[in-house]
Amino acid sequence: MKEIFLKISKYVFGTLFGAIFIFVLIELLGLTQGGLWNTIKNFGNTGNGRIVSEMKILRVVYPDEPVKLEPTLADPTTRQRLSNIYEPLVRTDKNLKIKPSLAVNWGLLDDLTWEFRLRPNVKFQNGSNFNAEDVIASLERAKSYEGSQLPGMMETINSIEIENDLTLKITTKEPDPLLLQRLSMILIIPSELQNEEIKIPIGTGSYEFESWDSGKKIVLKRFDGYWGKKAQFETVELHSKIDKFERVQMLFDDLVDLIVFVPYDGVATVKEEGFNVVTIPSLEVQFIVFNMQSVLMKDLNNREMVSFVINQDDLITSVGGYARRVSQFVSGGIMGFNPKILDHKYDMEKAKLLVEETKIKGKTVQFHLMQGLTVLGDYVKQKLGEVGVNVVVSYLDGVELLKSMEAHKADLYFLGFKSEMGDASEFLHSIVHSVGTYSYWGYENEYVDKLIDVSMTEMDDLSRRKDLQEAMKVLIEDDVFGVPLFEYETVYAFNNKLEVNPPIDGIIHFDELTIK
Repeated sequence: MKEIFLKISKYVFGTLFGAIFIFVLIELLGLTQGGLWNTIKNFGNTGNGRIVSEMKILRVVYPDEPVKLEPTLADPTTRQRLSNIYEPLVRTDKNLKIKPSLAVNWGLLDDLTWEFRLRPNVKFQNGSNFNAEDVIASLERAKSYEGSQLPGMMETINSIEIENDLTLKITTKEPDPLLLQRLSMILIIPSELQNEEIKIPIGTGSYEFESWDSGKKIVLKRFDGYWGKKAQFETVELHSKIDKFERVQMLFDDLVDLIVFVPYDGVATVKEEGFNVVTIPSLEVQFIVFNMQSVLMKDLNNREMVSFVINQDDLITSVGGYARRVSQFVSGGIMGFNPKILDHKYDMEKAKLLVEETKIKGKTVQFHLMQGLTVLGDYVKQKLGEVGVNVVVSYLDGVELLKSMEAHKADLYFLGFKSEMGDASEFLHSIVHSVGTYSYWGYENEYVDKLIDVSMTEMDDLSRRKDLQEAMKVLIEDDVFGVPLFEYETVYAFNNKLEVNPPIDGIIHFDELTIK
């Protein structure tokens, strides 16, 4: 059971169970210590005047540290560290659009066959030459290496054929409109390391691994053999600091230039000290999903009633404020987001009428969610209580929550889902489809299933978008599959020597930073 949960939670089809939400709430536990922000800024020197001409070292601090630097891991903690060491065949730009990387161009020969032409004169950081054999080795490692979190990225590939050192063909089992997005997740390694434990990362990126002082920092140095533009920083230090006060103090003391994930209750202090702050959407939508095998929640009117009692603005305030309202189960910018869906409606009067009509008043519903989410659990219990519905909230660890879902024990569940590949079909195919891998909700709609099935093989973007948007409309407006809540923002802070415009996926490529 534990193995299954880990598979779900490690980005096979997006992030489930609100990983960002849990982390944010842990950070917000320090709200009661808010006065400390007024204390820490008085120590040390803000260092906001560091001489630009001497900026040969970039120093970044993160709130977490990877367990290991294995290229087949897909969690953001690992990917953030490896994104400048390794490169994929194709990558996404700041708006999640596909752009060249180690493949300079590609095209469809027919609905199943893709041809990729690889970048010439590329070297790995160990001196070996990059070619098509390395691509095959990397894809095979993603598919079968023990502990890989990427086998799902390979599931539609039928065969790979090498035409020459710099040309290969990939044939899929059926038309796959997401093949490029899948390939963007797979980092390319030297072929000789296909079946080896990689303790020292070796890629083709603009920076190479130098050292790792566990619990403190990873150091990268400029790779002078890089095929592209020369990296602008000679050295990059990637610090790890779990304690949020210490993380911010490092910026104030000029020990780092950039913070990835500023604690929300510290943003005001950071701004007061003259540092720059930018935010980006996390792409992880938090929502309540209904168990439609429940005697109570199979009634559409009861599902609408639960939706009406949720005030997104109040909930966002209660969890810290740095979040955005959402109207559906994917965020704006994701393929399949439907701009015609109206904003979520909060209406306690309608909820009270529905409670009387359906005779749910005075009855008890079960709400199961992850441990640590007491803010959300308390809120739902309070709001349903206001219309006369009792709520029993159970906070479970990941394994127990999954067991509950499989057994359909609760009436309501809380989930978070991040559309890693920028496409709504990730959510729809795995969570919504009646035979989806993680469809535990008893939801069945033949029309929606057909829309999802067509979207998985439709190669025309306009047709796909229309089908995905229609499926989203049915889920929100007709069937009330769940209640979208909010999408967290990620906050970055940096000194006056840098200009930072983080991409939507939050993965920073250091050469895309601007030195002022």
